[in-house]
Formats: sequence, C-alpha cells, structure tokens
Amino acid sequence: MCLALLLSAGIYGSAQAQQATTAALVGALQQKKYDEAVKISAALVKTTPASAKLWTLRAVALEHTGQVKEAQRAYLRALQADAKYLPALEGAAQLAYESHSDGADALLARIVALQPANETAHAMLGALAYRKGEFAKAVEEFSLAQNAIRARPEAQMEYALSLVHLDRQAEAVTLLQQVVSADGSNADARYDLALLEWRGGAAGDALATLEPLVSAEAKDTQALRLAAAIREQNHETPQAVELLRMAIMVNPDEVDNYVDFATLAFAHNSFDVGVDIVSRGLTRIPNAAALYMARGVLYGQNGSYEKAMDDFERARQLDPENAMSATAEGVAQSQHQNHEAALENFRRQVKEHPKDALGYYLLAEALSWSPPEAKDRAGAANSLVEAIGTAEKATQLDPQLVQAWELLASLYLQNDRMADAVKASRTALALAPKDQQALYTLILALRKTGSKDELKELVQKLTELRKDEQAANSQGNHYGRLVEAP
Repeated sequence: MCLALLLSAGIYGSAQAQQATTAALVGALQQKKYDEAVKISAALVKTTPASAKLWTLRAVALEHTGQVKEAQRAYLRALQADAKYLPALEGAAQLAYESHSDGADALLARIVALQPANETAHAMLGALAYRKGEFAKAVEEFSLAQNAIRARPEAQMEYALSLVHLDRQAEAVTLLQQVVSADGSNADARYDLALLEWRGGAAGDALATLEPLVSAEAKDTQALRLAAAIREQNHETPQAVELLRMAIMVNPDEVDNYVDFATLAFAHNSFDVGVDIVSRGLTRIPNAAALYMARGVLYGQNGSYEKAMDDFERARQLDPENAMSATAEGVAQSQHQNHEAALENFRRQVKEHPKDALGYYLLAEALSWSPPEAKDRAGAANSLVEAIGTAEKATQLDPQLVQAWELLASLYLQNDRMADAVKASRTALALAPKDQQALYTLILALRKTGSKDELKELVQKLTELRKDEQAANSQGNHYGRLVEAP
C-alpha cells in the first residue's frame, strides 16, 4: 500500500502503518528519491517527534536536496531525542565541519568519547586544530587517524606542516615522501618536500624532487625560483640565473620572478643587469611597488642616487604601507581583512589600559591603514590626523618604543610634515641604527629638505643593510608554500 493510501485509510498512526511508512522512507533514500524522502519524513517526525532515527533519516534527505541548514537542525533534533545516537552525531559533525561552524569540535569530541578509535573523527579534529594553528593538538589527532588520512593527501600535508611547526621536520619529510610516492603529480606536496629537504641540508634530494616541476613541460614558476635559490646556495650561479630567466619567460607578469632576479644580481654586484631586468618587469607591471623598491636598491648600490630616490618615492606612492616592510610587527594580518573590528578592538585596549604605549602604537597603525574603498573619503584624512596623535601618545608613554617612532615618521611623511618626519626618523635610528624603515623614511623626507651628500650616504647605508639582511635570510621562508600559520 502506498503512502497516499495509508493516509487516506486513516491508519497512519498505527504501528503497522508506521513501519510501512518508515520502510517507504528508507526505500526512497536508497533509490535516491530525496524529494519524496523529504515529504515522507516530514509526516513521520510529526507523529513521532522523539525518534532520533527518523530525524536523522530526514536530515539525510534534506542534505541531499541542498537544504543544509534544515538538515543540520534535523540532526540536532535527533540528538535532543538521543544525545548518543551516533549516526546523528556523525551527520551533524560532518555538516558543521564542512561549513566551518564553531560547533564542529564539540560534536567530534562527543563522537570520539563514544568511539575512541574513530579515525575519521580524529582526522577531522586534526584538520580543525590545524586551521586554528594548534599544531600540537593537530599532530596528536592526526597520529590517531593514520589509516583514515592515508588516502587523503590534503590531511597528510596538514599533518606534515603541523610537524614542521613543532620542529619535527624529519617526520614531515617522511609524510610528504609518502604523498609524492602515491601521486607524483601533487605539485604542492612535491614543492614542500623539496623545501624541507633543502632546509635539512639535502640540496641534491631537493633538486631531484623539484625536477618534474621545473621541466620544460611543467614550468612551475615558484618551483623555478626555489630551484634557483638552491643552485645559488650551491655556488651554481649560472644555473640559478638561467632558472630565474626561465621563470620570467614562463610568467612575465609575476612580480616575485623579477624580485628574486634582482636579489641575485644584488648579491653578485651585477647591479646594471639587475636594473635592466627589473626595468623590463616594470614595463609589464608598471604599478608594482616591490619592483620600484628593488630597482631603487640596485640604483643605490651602483651610485645612481637620484634614480634610487625616485624609485623609493614611487614605491611609497604606490604602496605607502608596505613598500619597504611591514611597519607594525605586532599587528595581525587579519586587521586588513576586518579593519573595523580590529580598530574597535584596539580602541577598547587603550581605553582599558590608558598607559600602555604598545596599545596606542597598535591603534595608530590600525588608523593609518584605510581599506581601498575608503581612499577617497574625507574620513581618510581625519584618520591620518588621529593616527599621528595616537602615535605621538605612544612615544610619550614610552620614548624607547622604536616601532612607534618609526610609524610616526612615516605618518608625518604622509602628512607632508617633513621636518617632523626627519626628527622622528632620526630618533628611531638613534634607538635602532639598522632600522631600515626609519632610514627609508628619512631618505624620502630629507630629499625635500636636506643635504644631497647626506642623502648619498643614507642610500648607501640602506643598500648595505639590505645586502646584510639578504645574506642572513638566504634560506628563509621567502621560498615556500610552507606557511607560518594557516
């Protein structure tokens, strides 16, 4: 008897009818007739609202018809009926996990409490911990899900990267080797494996790992740049140059290709060659602040100080916040993603801690940054004035806070207060003689007010500091998909 006949016969509430209708629901799900399953389940949960099984079957039907929020509510209704009903827990946890819901952790924890050996739940808990940057917890959870993640390269890579953050590189290498062995076309795993091998001192292994990515067919520009860095460290400069030339040919609109070439030219005193290559890049990417900064450094090293200062000024115009480097070491990158929330947070901090110089500095940094859509607003000018006052407050509270003086100098420069910019820059440099940001700001401010002879000395000093920094960081995180945090 079909569902319609059961309803019309008035026997829907009987146990026999309930069983038949439930069987019809299961049959509809098995036959993938999900719209029909949604209708049948709606009638069933009305008559039996305390059935965890029926609410779970309804959730499955809703999920397959794209009604994800309704499905999650149905799973939660099932758990209200039976908090330990595993199918509902698993369904609710899966949906929460996929939607990045805050409740996913708690649901998964309930699953592993009932089933400590549930590897799928442990794998998902590991992935959630990785997303949050809780690398020790991620490693703990992934280690309990070895079988579950064996066929999931993305989970294996998260496991490996978590191990890297715990300084367990050898274990990470083994994991990534497994991923690459299973799928040699996984470019991300291959790249990260090569990077770890290089950092571990196995340059030859790293180059062998990268080979499929730098072949004539693949031409992965990031892999080409990494291979060039490895060759350069091995004193194989001609090969490094050729790899970077290839990267530029493959993607002539990628800024990092030119920046890396400029870095190599700088290291070998080939300043004119570097200038030529970067200039070619600027013909294709005319608004790349990083390229103007790189060329300015090269000009400064070969004695073309006016050209260097022209490029420094252009870099500042194109990207006043980041042309030289990030000026706010303590400001999270997330403020650029949610500026208003960050601003509100910093305002609250200075209100609660009115004598905290660092709090005022962070607020000033947040005020100094305006989202692109706010650049033309009158409020941007007001923010600059407020940022200056806030940075000044930070320097008053702590005259030794170099970052505050550095930021204040940059803000004065933006506000055309050149004399104040010079004074603040010199104060920062007195506290930190190798502060490149302060030196950069001083160069730009003095260009309009100071001595040309001093400017030449300052440009020379800046380029030397850049060279020293490059030598110290030759094997840093510049070459990597391996991230500092998710």
